[in-house]
Order: sequence, then structure tokens, then C-alpha cells
Amino acid sequence: MSDPDFSTWLTKDQAAAAIGVSTKTIEQFSKDGKIQQSAWRPHGRGAERAVYNPDDVARMAQERRPGLPPFVLPANHGTTTNGNGHGGAMQMSNSITPSGEDVLRLVFAAALRALAAEPPTSENSQKSTPWVDIPTAATLLGRSQAYVRREIKAGRLHAERDRCLVVKRKDVEAL
Repeated sequence: MSDPDFSTWLTKDQAAAAIGVSTKTIEQFSKDGKIQQSAWRPHGRGAERAVYNPDDVARMAQERRPGLPPFVLPANHGTTTNGNGHGGAMQMSNSITPSGEDVLRLVFAAALRALAAEPPTSENSQKSTPWVDIPTAATLLGRSQAYVRREIKAGRLHAERDRCLVVKRKDVEAL
């Protein structure tokens, strides 16, 4: 049998948020055998990180929160209030409110999208810097760092030495 795809498993912070507990509690759940934990190295490089089985996390979240409380909206329309924010409230039926399982699916789907996405970068800081280093240039081009270095050596990219080797952002974008 093949190993599970650990890229779909949740980090400690994600598991804690999904269940509504602290990260220390997640560690204790793993130690007690309530949640399956594994070590995973993203993209086969970097430090190993602890990941947790999403099925176990969903089961624990369902056990801790069997049903969502009814959703209450302030009834501002057609009701008078006493001026300090107190007044009638309208309760929505549970048929409109999503079930706990649906909410967990949405949370896990968002977590997976966040894991698969590129690391967050500040758009403003990227656009304001006229020079970029070799790794950033490679990322902008979607190519390897070796490719960028070959382009510099061939003279198609002009590079200067700052604290590291840098190239003009506009030249990279023009490639």
C-alpha cells in the first residue's frame, strides 16, 4: 500500500484552529493516539513539519462541536430598540445554517488552497524594487536559477553586484 499524500494533511496550527483547541492540545491528542501525526518535508526539502490526518481532525472537531448553535441576527428592520442596541432578535432556522461537516469541508478546502499557493508576498514591495536577486528573478520567470545565470553569462541580462548578484526587474520581465 502506498503512503498517504501528506501535502493534504493539516499543520498543527490548522488542526488546532479546525478543532478549536490550542496547539499543545493537538500535541496531546497525537500523543494519546486520538489524531494520527506524521512528519512531512514539503517538496522534499527544508525542515520536516508535523502534519495531522484531516479525517482524524474532522472527527475530533465533530466530537467537540456536535452541532452549530443557531445563528442570531439583530432585528433592526421593523422592530424598535431602546436606543442602547438592545432589541428583538431573529433566529434563523438550522436548515439555512450549514452543518458542522460542511463548515469543516470549507475550512479544509481553504487550508489546502493556502498550502498549495505560492508563499504570500507583498505586491507593493515587489513592484517598488527596481532590482531583484537571482532567486526572485527565477521565480518571476518561472525558470531555474541556473537559467537566470546562463542568461547573465550570455549577456541577455545585465547584472550588478550589490550584497548579492542582482538584475533589473524590468529586464527580467522583458524576457
